[in-house]
Amino acid sequence: MAAFFDKSFKEQRIFPRIPAQCPVRYRTPESQRWIEGKLVNYSATGLRIECDELLTPGTPIAVELRPGDDKTIPAVFGKGTVVRCEPNIELRYEVSCKLTQVKPI
Repeated sequence: MAAFFDKSFKEQRIFPRIPAQCPVRYRTPESQRWIEGKLVNYSATGLRIECDELLTPGTPIAVELRPGDDKTIPAVFGKGTVVRCEPNIELRYEVSCKLTQVKPI
């Protein structure tokens, strides 16, 4: 949000984030099952999801993007690490993840 209001903010990302919404399933080492979330945005090297769970930065994570009929979002499986987790105004969490492995599904 700071970037939106702060005109002096300079984007540091090499790959810009693309806003998108579709179902996401994710799993951490502590998970007993896949957990449902929602995609907020993605890029070539990361993504941001919305979920009900507080995830600690540094936690390994596996994700599946399941866009259904929306062909603008790739259906992929990825592995990576939680970089940031922040509460949002909907009383959920927005989790930023850096992806280290990605493959189509």
